[in-house]
Amino acid sequence: MSCHDFEALLNPYIDGELPVTEVLVVERHLADCLVCRSQHEALEKLRAEIAASRLDYLPPPRLADRVEASRPRAPRARHPWWWGAGGLAAAALVLILTVPRMALRPDTTGREVLDAHLGSLLASHLVDVPSSDRHTVKPWFQGKVAFSPDVPDLTDQGFALVGGRLDVIRQQRAVALVYKRREHVINVFIAENRAGSPSGSESQSQGYNVVSWTDRGLSYWAVSDLNARELNEFAQLIRHK
Repeated sequence: MSCHDFEALLNPYIDGELPVTEVLVVERHLADCLVCRSQHEALEKLRAEIAASRLDYLPPPRLADRVEASRPRAPRARHPWWWGAGGLAAAALVLILTVPRMALRPDTTGREVLDAHLGSLLASHLVDVPSSDRHTVKPWFQGKVAFSPDVPDLTDQGFALVGGRLDVIRQQRAVALVYKRREHVINVFIAENRAGSPSGSESQSQGYNVVSWTDRGLSYWAVSDLNARELNEFAQLIRHK
């Protein structure tokens, strides 16, 4: 990668908008180029200073009351005699249709996690650090993500550690720990819980099971074609490591 190419990718890299393949290319360039690394550090510093600034504006407490009092009041409509269950149902339908589409859009993280799992299998890029030793896998993530992931050894329980890699979930860098149960691959994705994920859920799609949960500010997703009972057993072992 040239410095010119790096400049074009710097902002989307900082915003977490790059696919994992380009993230890795950018990070390799940062490790080798002092000039671009300085540019990146300066931009990160500026971003932190802006985030730390108190730029929010709090209106006076009674401003909302004054605005509400100044609004003209429409005469109260008298509903006809037929305003009953049918009228209420029609009103409810109108309300649903007028809700902004963003409020009705389902969470797409489960689909994104499943795609990341399938991509790791199809691209022959299952691990960046191939090792069954948790003391080798865990330090590899140091400096690559903003948290230190737990990497439990579950060999005695029948889940062998294969290694780990970097991935991207919710437009942020995520840890992917890889285990195997017989010939079934299990990806455990770990990312910062910035979106306020629910405490736990289970889903199934295209023959794959997904178990998710949150713990100490982190979101977890375990994904595999392993049967639901064994994947839940695995998730419980990870949660109570």
